[in-house]
Amino acid sequence: MNKIIILGSSGTGKTTLARTLSKKLNIKALHLDSLYWKKNWRNIEKTEFNQKMKVFLTKNQSWVIDGNYLNNSHFKYRLDLADTIIYLDYGVSVALKGIFQRASNYKHQVRSDMASGCVEGIDQDFLKYVANFSDKGKMIKAIIKKYENKKRVLIFNSRKQLSEFINTL
Repeated sequence: MNKIIILGSSGTGKTTLARTLSKKLNIKALHLDSLYWKKNWRNIEKTEFNQKMKVFLTKNQSWVIDGNYLNNSHFKYRLDLADTIIYLDYGVSVALKGIFQRASNYKHQVRSDMASGCVEGIDQDFLKYVANFSDKGKMIKAIIKKYENKKRVLIFNSRKQLSEFINTL
């Protein structure tokens, strides 16, 4: 596992997993949210985001990247370059619990994986995004299924299942 992509709903622990794998495997971690968001939750332009992603991917021999960003040209590029694709498929209730737990832990703070000025919080749009993620999840599973014979594709349905896997590394 040298080039890893972590996908899944917000609140499932993609960033936490990326940090864990980065330390265990001694590879560079990139949190896409920290690249995409600027101060006060303003996003960078799509072309700039794509360019920064391509620079990172070509500059680094090994990496773990967390984040979906399916509607960017670098999504397929990331999948093509990855040797391992991990999808955290825990369901809406676990994701929402993760969101509320994170909001409680970082209330009125900026997480280390976010841009400066992006204070942690929850709004209705974000909750709707998480609550309706199952459609996006189905699309992700259909896309990564095409890679099953070419790459290591790991789908975890629970935090316990993921923890057991991490303990084997």
